[in-house]
Amino acid sequence: MKKHIVSSLVAIAVLSSTSTQAESLYEVYQLAIQNDPGLRAAAATYRAENESLTVTKGNLYPSITFNGNLGYKTADGPVNDVDTTTNSLSLDMNYPIYSPALNYAVDAVELSYKNAGVTFDNTKEDLALTALTEYFNLLIAQSTLKTTQAQVKSTASQLDRTKKQYEVGLASITDLQDTQAEYDSIRVTELSARSDVSYAQKVLFQRTGHVINDSKQLSTDYPIKLDPNMTVESLINQARANNKDLRALTISVESAENNIQIQKSNGRTPSVVLTGSLARNDTDSTPVGNQDGAVNSATIGLGVSIPLYSGGAINATVRQAVAQSESVIEQKASALQGIELNIRSLYLELQTAVAQIAAQQQLIRSRSSALEATRAGYDVGTRNLVELLDAQSNLYNAQNTYEQYRYNFVVKKLNLLEETGELSEDKIQELDKWLVSTK
Repeated sequence: MKKHIVSSLVAIAVLSSTSTQAESLYEVYQLAIQNDPGLRAAAATYRAENESLTVTKGNLYPSITFNGNLGYKTADGPVNDVDTTTNSLSLDMNYPIYSPALNYAVDAVELSYKNAGVTFDNTKEDLALTALTEYFNLLIAQSTLKTTQAQVKSTASQLDRTKKQYEVGLASITDLQDTQAEYDSIRVTELSARSDVSYAQKVLFQRTGHVINDSKQLSTDYPIKLDPNMTVESLINQARANNKDLRALTISVESAENNIQIQKSNGRTPSVVLTGSLARNDTDSTPVGNQDGAVNSATIGLGVSIPLYSGGAINATVRQAVAQSESVIEQKASALQGIELNIRSLYLELQTAVAQIAAQQQLIRSRSSALEATRAGYDVGTRNLVELLDAQSNLYNAQNTYEQYRYNFVVKKLNLLEETGELSEDKIQELDKWLVSTK
């Protein structure tokens, strides 16, 4: 995990020094990583926890302190003045040779460091899903605008044709008004579609800090199907192993269990400290012969601390830690239930989407045939203009709904990948290959 996070931090640093124009799904993802303060905060927390681990481990090793003092004293005597110079040097050592509480404290910080890494990964994955969803919202808006513009063009052509027919008496004023009303309605829809595109672009700009101008669309060859080997049970097993929220809660359970041991050690376990010192004290006085009054000393000892009684606080803190551990365990169980439900729901939605898209394809073919029949009937006078306009509108609506279904299918697959903890950069790059330019 450490190598993975370090490489991600390097990528963020490289991207932050480069100004690029996003032209692909993967570039949008990278720009979102660069621009997100939450991810940078998670990275900083990870680095801080790493240093905290180093600090805490240092408590397991001997601590050595050097002390030095220098003094001078003068006193007026009845015969002679007395000048005294003193200096002392000492080297003191403390070494906790037995302290279960310290060992458990190191374990606690290691778990906190591990949790910071999972939090970073979780933040990154959430950001990826959000950015990709917003990108596909833009593609949906652009697809709707494209279909609406085609409908505007078709209706404008029909309006022009109806005007000419009206001028020569082949169309009634009602036909002209109906066509004009249909055209005006589609123009309003086009304005709304343009607004949706503009809004989606602004959302992505806020996410990435870049204007997304390059227009993409999902390839018509993109497979709308599910892996036949994929089952709900296999997806749930993947989530149990890889879901970032579950991994974080698993670490929380381990931390809570470790906290029980910390409280037991603090209140019930003795600690032993090895102490030692080397000292030199030197006193020189004048005029008393300038004698050397140096004294060297060395000491070594063992200090034992045994908690005996603290008014019932020891047992209370242990019971408190046990209760907190039970709470975290239940939180994990609840989260797992929620994840399993989400996976079952997404899997069912994907199955439904596959059927809907296939049915929508058939509907487009039916709407197209109906339009051709209505146009032929209109040409020979068996169908009226309103029926023709309705047939055109039905076809364009079916085409627009079909594209929305396809994009929603992709977004649901991305949500499923996040639930199972499989939303990786490789998956994003693989999906990016299915997006083609509309130019």
